[in-house]
Amino acid sequence: MPRFAPFVVAMMVWVCSAPSADAQIEEVDLIEAVEMPALEQRQVPNIVIVLADDASFTDFGAYGGEILTPNFDALAAEGVQFTSFHAAPMGAPSRAMLLTGLDSHQAGLAALPAFAPAEYKGEPGYLGHLNDGVRTVASRLRDVGYRTSIVGAWHLGDEQEYLPAAHGFDRSFITPSGSGDHYTDMTASPLHGKTQWFEDGEPVALPEDFYASKNLIDRAIAYIGEDGDQPFFAYIAFTAPHAPLQAPEENVERYIGRYTEGWHALRDERWSRAKELGVISPDAPLGTFVPGGRDWADLTGAEQENYARRMAVYAGMIDSLDAHLGRLVDHLKATGQFENTVFILASDNGPAGVEHEADPEFRRWAGAKGYGFETGRLGRAQTFSSLGPEWASASASPSNLFKGYMSEGGTRVPLVIAGPGIESGLQSRAFGIVADITPTILDLANAPFDREEMTGRSLTPILLGAQERIYGDVDAVGLELHGNTALFRGRYKIVRNNPPGSDGEWRLFNIEEDPGETLDLSFASPRLFEDMLSDYSLYERRVGVQPMPDGYDPAAVARERAQSEMAKALWWRPVLGLLLVVGGGALLWQFVIRGLLTNLLSSQRE
Repeated sequence: MPRFAPFVVAMMVWVCSAPSADAQIEEVDLIEAVEMPALEQRQVPNIVIVLADDASFTDFGAYGGEILTPNFDALAAEGVQFTSFHAAPMGAPSRAMLLTGLDSHQAGLAALPAFAPAEYKGEPGYLGHLNDGVRTVASRLRDVGYRTSIVGAWHLGDEQEYLPAAHGFDRSFITPSGSGDHYTDMTASPLHGKTQWFEDGEPVALPEDFYASKNLIDRAIAYIGEDGDQPFFAYIAFTAPHAPLQAPEENVERYIGRYTEGWHALRDERWSRAKELGVISPDAPLGTFVPGGRDWADLTGAEQENYARRMAVYAGMIDSLDAHLGRLVDHLKATGQFENTVFILASDNGPAGVEHEADPEFRRWAGAKGYGFETGRLGRAQTFSSLGPEWASASASPSNLFKGYMSEGGTRVPLVIAGPGIESGLQSRAFGIVADITPTILDLANAPFDREEMTGRSLTPILLGAQERIYGDVDAVGLELHGNTALFRGRYKIVRNNPPGSDGEWRLFNIEEDPGETLDLSFASPRLFEDMLSDYSLYERRVGVQPMPDGYDPAAVARERAQSEMAKALWWRPVLGLLLVVGGGALLWQFVIRGLLTNLLSSQRE
């Protein structure tokens, strides 16, 4: 039963047949109406989105993780916990889909600017900011009387005209870029400059005791306090646990010694726990470990200590995020607003497998910026570390691969929705996509919108217990990012990942039974495979997917651009080297060679 007094929202729901894998799929042309009382009989709810940055499906306790997340878990127990919810495999496209209800190509963020092919710069789907005319959920909610705010990572356009004020937010405290230092305004990536923060569009200085997760909740609470009698929409886009891995020592200390058995042990542990909790099928196999991943036993003792510390810091970031989420919950309870607030908790994509500090050039650049890499200090201010592919593979367990790839490890993310009228303690295996969030919010807020305008569908029938799913077995949902592609239909998925994670070939999986994508069904079910490939072609044409240029490698494009920026930042090194050589030569001439020649000439005269 719902935790709060129930309400229902009028809508029409498609019900579809459930065919076998290679059977002819026919849609049952049946529309079922859910009977509703008058909408005026309920109060519209406050709405809070809490978005983690690069957190995995099983990072949170309710999904099988070992990290302490009591506040997240409590909301999961009080609401609906989705176990087959998907996002784009990188942050900007996911955030565009979340806030608009559109596919990322339609919204204007089909690719991250740092990774995008130069040929497509300026194309409608590849702008690096939201398309003109695209409306966000914030602007739609403001139209019906909501006060709107955002705190955290924006990632939808860096220029002034693309910041939140232009997209329906009354108040904002954001950093435009997708990565940054968590303690200061230091730059954390050669692809971005200073980690500049803006409040309501104006640059602001950070306090000396700044830590992102804490200060974001401070600002969110302050903005909520300004709303008076108006319902509020608060979008809290945490920067944790995105690299650089940094967390207060009290949060990190809880996990010191927790990861000394290594990444294989963690993969197995999360896989087993997810099965116990019903998050995945009890017979679901474990996904393949990342190609080229190292065996923990092959590391030196110092390397093991370093990597265990990194994972402890990562866990500390999520631990801290959850604690500050708890502060917000406590505030809403203390002010009498909790009972009428809907919480939507999710992550923008899977865990990041990049190991920045493995690149010597990056270490030189980061060192010149003031970052340290000493094992004992990792997690503190002015330190830099990242998960790397092995911990990311373990964090994504039981799924395959991680951020950047269309495999389940990059796209399957947690989603919890809890609040007034929503089913309590329900675990839903229904497929969902991040574009579903906007129409869901608009339904909950009783805000009018044209359902045909949006790619996503409202999850409200599931939240109310009226339907088990919103997508039928013939409903195809596509994704594309940097040439990696996927299409979902019913319990099945076709996926194609390019090197280095895979070989660029299409494969077919039953992700309900096999979320680790271990058994390719393309040969066993050729008809279904071909049908889904045709569906993907239709998706490409519908949303404007551009074919990637021959030889395109998004990581190589980003690396080349990063190296160019690092070379600019370190221009003084070769100059200094030249000066040292020239200066050293002058000194050598002055004090050594000149003296030797003088002595030689003197001896010859004698």
